[in-house]
Amino acid sequence: MRTPWLTAVLTRGGQVDAGLPWRAGPAESWEDELRHGQVRRVVGDVLVAGDVGVDAVADAPVRAQALALLLSPGVVLLGVAALWVHLGHPLAAPSRVQVAGSRSGTAVEVGGLTVVSSRARPAAGEVTTVGGLRVSIPARALLDAATAHPQRAGRWRSALTAAGLLDEDAVLHASGAARGRTGVRAARQALSLPRNAPPRPVSSSADATP
Repeated sequence: MRTPWLTAVLTRGGQVDAGLPWRAGPAESWEDELRHGQVRRVVGDVLVAGDVGVDAVADAPVRAQALALLLSPGVVLLGVAALWVHLGHPLAAPSRVQVAGSRSGTAVEVGGLTVVSSRARPAAGEVTTVGGLRVSIPARALLDAATAHPQRAGRWRSALTAAGLLDEDAVLHASGAARGRTGVRAARQALSLPRNAPPRPVSSSADATP
């Protein structure tokens, strides 16, 4: 009979900080605990204790710490996955993420997560740190996500605005700075932005998640 993962860890004297995410390995070793609510899956094979919050805006550090366990040090998280870190619900945990700072064009599988290295390089003012992970700020993350998925852009923008995370000047800055990139025109239309918005200065902390 298979011994549940958490029971096996505790029996061996293993130390698990219930308040922090940890990698638990293959799903078959922790599926019983997940089913009974003893643990929660955050992303990939990363878990937290069942009573740790994961989905609220205030839980952004937990989401970021979970992803950091699966990513190379120093990368910048981009696009929809960055939106998930900032917002949580209604976005679902990603199964595929884009990062800047690794070898461009490569894709690796880590703990059930596909990590794709992007050519995109956010400016210093478009990057913030959440839970120790470097993440594109909400405005830049929104533009990148809208470029890939314009049909969902309005919903994401509304959610960011409702959460108090979106700086409209930062959105215009990101839009102007991205002029000429593939998909940006459709993203601007989906976000109801001016076609020729000029780049505007933006502080790296202007719309960062606390």
